[in-house]
Formats: sequence, C-alpha cells, structure tokens
Amino acid sequence: MKKYLLKVYRLSKRILKRLRNYVLIAWQPVYHATGAKLECNVCKSQFNQFDSDLWHAHCNCPVCGSSVRLRLLVAALEHTEKFAYANIIQNKRILHFAPERPLGELLKKRAASYQTADFLAEGYSYKHIDHNIDISNMHSINDASYDCVIACDVLEHVPDDLKGIREVHRILNMGGVCIFTVPQKDHLKTTFEDDHVTDKKERERLFGQEDHLRIYGEDFVERMTSAGFTVSTLDENDFSAQMVTRNVLFPPILSTHPLATNYRKIFFGLKTSSDPS
Repeated sequence: MKKYLLKVYRLSKRILKRLRNYVLIAWQPVYHATGAKLECNVCKSQFNQFDSDLWHAHCNCPVCGSSVRLRLLVAALEHTEKFAYANIIQNKRILHFAPERPLGELLKKRAASYQTADFLAEGYSYKHIDHNIDISNMHSINDASYDCVIACDVLEHVPDDLKGIREVHRILNMGGVCIFTVPQKDHLKTTFEDDHVTDKKERERLFGQEDHLRIYGEDFVERMTSAGFTVSTLDENDFSAQMVTRNVLFPPILSTHPLATNYRKIFFGLKTSSDPS
C-alpha cells in the first residue's frame, strides 16, 4: 500500500509540475512585454525572478527547473571555445548519467548518439534509461565506447567514487571528455567522508542529504587527475558580469546553510592517455 501511495504521489507531482510549466510558458508574452531582466539559457524562458528552494533563493528556472550548475554548463557549451558544442558534443557519442531532461534535449539533437544511464532509474524525467548501471562498475560497456560522459552531482552518491572516475576514463575514447559537477562545501579544502556513517539523518547532517556519502572539498580535481584526466575547471568568473546576472550563473543571495555549494564549478576532464597511472 505504501509503495502504491508513493507512486501516486510522484505521479501527481509530475503532473502538477507539467501543468505549472504549461501555464508559465503560456504567460511568456507577458514576461517579454514587461521587460524581463533574467533569462534561463537552457530553455530560453525569461522572468524577473527565479524560483527558490530550501538551499538557495531565486536560483531555479520556473519552467525547466534548471539550477546554477546546469546553466553554468550550458554557458560553457555556448560561449567558450575549448568546451563548445562543436568541439565536445557535435557528432559525438554521448553518455549522460542521471539525465537532466532539459540538458538532454539540447545534447541529443547535436550528438551522433545520445544515451542515458542511471543505477536507480525510477524518479527521473526520462521514461527510458538506456543503461541501468553503476558508474563504478560498467563492465557491460567496452573500452573507448564514448566521446563524452556527463555526470552532474552523481559521484557523491557512489560508495567508491574514485573507481567511478576511473571507469569513466576507461569507457572514454582517447581525447574524450568527461563533465562532472559535485556539491562542494564552501572553502572546504579536503573532501570529508566516513564509511561508518550509515544513519540517514546523520548523513543528512554531515553530507547534506541522506543519500550522500561525502561532501567534496577543493581536492576534487586531484581525484580526477589520479584517474588520468587532465582537468579544467570553469565557474562564474569565466563569463561576463552581465551574463552571470542575466542567466543567474551565481546565486544572487548566498546561502547560509553550512553545507551549501555557493561557488559552483564545472569540471572538464580530458583523456590524454590510456593508462591512468
């Protein structure tokens, strides 16, 4: 009975969200007419104010739900030369973990092949997941199968995240690129994790969510380089102040939550050798 009620609840939430989005889209001419100051660079909707969540005020697109991390990634794809669509997405083989539907829509119309993956597919907006796999154990996927692997806020859920990063390195083609985002506590130098913490409430207190296994620090780049990647990091400082404000690429109000990720980063990893060591 509980499982049935949970399914009904999730379905109702999706239906209500879709209805809300339809209403917002229908009112777009009004937003344009009143000179909206903000624009979501993912779905191109315009507003005078974005939605808030429990962690951050006015950071989420009211139509597609994109957060700062997603809009930063799209800004990189649209406005940087090194990580432009043309270089890492166009006519490439893409594997997208825990797929965000708005991002997926942008990628699959450009990619040669676009596939999705998730270990727990239930609850995601895509009805079909191509690969029901654990990112740290992708034995069903051959070496050098993809040109780009994307996993936004996935690795904090993975017991052996270092193995996951090495697996991504393995399935990438030489010269391929991975794109990662992870929650990072502001100004935390070293990633904090404790395998002995299994209580959900304690995990939420220590790591931010009951299903998080760590809170990352500034040493995340070292985790990627140890797996063989050459790493580039991108944040709001790589774009004009005007773009940052208009597309909300940085929280307009810093969160006071002790575990908040106010300073979002996009991590690009380039595979330059076949041997991580």
